[in-house]
Amino acid sequence: MMRFTDIHAHFVYGVDDGAQTIEDMKAMLDAANANSIAFLFATSHVTPGLRRFDHETYIEHFHEAEQYVAEQNYPLTLFTGAELLYTPAIQRPAETHTLPTYGNSDTVLLEFSPSIEFKEIWQAVELMEISGYTTVLAHVERYEALFRGKSAEKLKQNYDIYYQINCSTITHGCGSYFRNRKLNNWFDEMLIDAVASDAHDCKHRAFHMKRAYKELKQKYGQREARRLTCAPLEILGLPVIRDDVKDAEGPLSEER
Repeated sequence: MMRFTDIHAHFVYGVDDGAQTIEDMKAMLDAANANSIAFLFATSHVTPGLRRFDHETYIEHFHEAEQYVAEQNYPLTLFTGAELLYTPAIQRPAETHTLPTYGNSDTVLLEFSPSIEFKEIWQAVELMEISGYTTVLAHVERYEALFRGKSAEKLKQNYDIYYQINCSTITHGCGSYFRNRKLNNWFDEMLIDAVASDAHDCKHRAFHMKRAYKELKQKYGQREARRLTCAPLEILGLPVIRDDVKDAEGPLSEER
């Protein structure tokens, strides 16, 4: 059965605006398994150089999540990570190579304020590359600067960078006709590298990986849907889904 890779989720409890209690976390892990997720990253919010992040609590609660998954015998592998909010204060931890990354990789998940200018995005990505990191831009559909002209294309042409989009954007769109048309162009040009949940809970900001896959498959075809949801980032060293894997149409046909 085909299962998904979710590179962006907030299920570790008590450290950000995601799961608040251990019960919340367990419910999210139940939902992740029900959504056919095989690899799940705990990307809690971190603001490097500006706000202290309680890493000890994060690791403690992450291990509790691993224990629960093992007790439930879920075919679900958890990885550490972080969603880094860009501010100018990120420069020192970047240059000293102390930023939290995806697992043990040199890849970071980076987010910005929606109103950020393209020049600042460019400078941030350049800083990451100079400091030895590969950057995944979180929910690129939120940044108006990337919708102007060929900004998104230009950034990719110059840097080793990956674009992630949220499942909710696939299932509900991203605002105006212009933005949705531009987003479709990005998919057509294969600028998007990963579709992930950005799940924070089980109700208002849930996983929806199955539903996103189904809509991607219908619009862009099975191969592209797999690329975006099953093996979005080869750079993380995770298994890449093979072309000979059968499509599990039954388990993927309904959202729980």
